[in-house]
Amino acid sequence: MAHAVCLARSAVGECQGSGAQPYVVGVDLRTPELASKCSCPSRKFPCKHALALLLLEAGQQGTWTAAPLPDTLQKWLDGRQARAETAATPKPEKPVDPAAKAKREAARSRKITRGLEDLHLWLQDLIREGLQAARTRSYRDWDTQAARLIDAQAPGAARLVRQIPEHLPDETGEALLMHLGKVALLCEGWQQRETLSEPERAQLLTALGQPLSTALPPGDAPADHWTVMGAHTEQDGKLNARRTWLRRDSDSKIGVLLEFAPQGTGLSAEWPARHSAALNLHFVPTAHPQRLISGSADARFSATSQPPSAVGIRELYAEYARALALNPWTEFIGFEIGPVSILPDPPQAHDDHGDAVPLADADPYALLAHSAGQRMHLFGEWDGRAFRPLSAVPERQVDRP
Repeated sequence: MAHAVCLARSAVGECQGSGAQPYVVGVDLRTPELASKCSCPSRKFPCKHALALLLLEAGQQGTWTAAPLPDTLQKWLDGRQARAETAATPKPEKPVDPAAKAKREAARSRKITRGLEDLHLWLQDLIREGLQAARTRSYRDWDTQAARLIDAQAPGAARLVRQIPEHLPDETGEALLMHLGKVALLCEGWQQRETLSEPERAQLLTALGQPLSTALPPGDAPADHWTVMGAHTEQDGKLNARRTWLRRDSDSKIGVLLEFAPQGTGLSAEWPARHSAALNLHFVPTAHPQRLISGSADARFSATSQPPSAVGIRELYAEYARALALNPWTEFIGFEIGPVSILPDPPQAHDDHGDAVPLADADPYALLAHSAGQRMHLFGEWDGRAFRPLSAVPERQVDRP
C-alpha cells in the first residue's frame, strides 16, 4: 500500500498494481457491514486491495495520514450516507384508495374464478376417465395443473392438487375420492361465496391460500393459562413450518399456533410439551375456530398440574366430524385420547371400548418403553386416516402432581 489515509469515517489508500497509476481503494467505517470501493478491474467484492487496507487499519501498520478524500470516494461516501438517511426516515402511510382496492380485488376474483372453473372441468374429466386411470398419469400432469392454479392466485388449491399422488397407492380408492371431493367442494364453495357468512368465507379464502387477517383484537386482553400439548415441524415447499398445539386451561379448548421460516433459517425455540404458561393468545374468528394468533413476547413455562382426562377414541371421531361439518377443508385436529394401549404391529392405539386408531410417524416400541408396558394418554394430530402422537403421559403419572 503506497499511501494510506485513515479518517474517523473511512480508510483510503493507494495500491500500486501492474499499471502505471496506482489503484485508489476506500472502505466505509461508519457501518458494521463491509462496504468498499476500488478502481481496480476485479469483479470480486471485496477485492484484495480493500482487504489489505482493512488489515493495515486493524493492525495500525504503515504510515497513516489525514488528507482530503478523492472526489470519487467522497461522492461514494456521500451517496451511501444519503441512502441510509432516506431509508431511516419513516415514510408517511399512503391513504388507501377504496376504488383502487376494489379494482384489485375484482381482478383477483376474476383470476381465481377462471382458475377454479378450469380446475372443476379438469376434475370432471378425471372422474369420467376413472380413478384407475389416475394412477397411470405422470407427475407432470399434477404439477402442470398446480402451476395453473398458482397463476390464478389460488395456491391453496394448487397444494391440494399436488397432494393427489399421495392418495394413489390406496387400492380401495377411498382416500383419493375423499380428497378429490375436498377439491371439488373448494370449487363449488367459491361459486357460492356470496351466500356464505363472514366466518365461512374466511375459511374458504384460507383454503384457497389467501392471507388470513391475524390482527389482534383492540385493547389489552388478560392473558389466559395455556398448556402446550405438543408440536410438529415439517417442510412445506420452501418453508419450514411448525404447528404448536395448546389447550386453554379454563375450558380445555384446543388451538394451534402456526410458525413459518424460509429454509436455511431456524424457527424459534420450541415450547416444552405438557408445560403451561400465561399467554396472550386469541382464536381467529372462523366457523371452526382453531387457528391462534399470539400477542405474547415472553412466557415462563412450568409443568402443568392438570391431569389428562379419560377420553375414548369414539370422541375423537365425533370431534373430527364436527370440525368437518363446520370447515370441510380441515386438515388436522388436535386431540387427546386415553387411556389407550399400544399395539406395535401394525402400530395402533386402542382403548377399553375396543376402538382403535392407526399411528403415523411414531415408533410404537419407543411408546411402549416410555409407558413401561402400561396404558397411556396420547395427544396428537388426527387427519381422518392416522393419528400422529406428539406427546404422551403414562397412566402411572396421571395422578402425580
